[in-house]
Amino acid sequence: MAKLTRTVNYANFRWEEYVLTDEQLAQWKTGDEDVRQDIIDDADWELVRDKPIDDYGDVEFQED
Repeated sequence: MAKLTRTVNYANFRWEEYVLTDEQLAQWKTGDEDVRQDIIDDADWELVRDKPIDDYGDVEFQED
């Protein structure tokens, strides 16, 4: 039996954004890292665009 094998690495790059409220913007500008992390964690991120990438490895021939 003969077969061809290869590896495929799939990656998906995503660009997301979240629009801050006026209150969140004021909190963000304080520079407090804990507050900033809370805003990031609580954000409802919106997908702006994505780009899937396929990276196919070399094809190998195998014969048993």
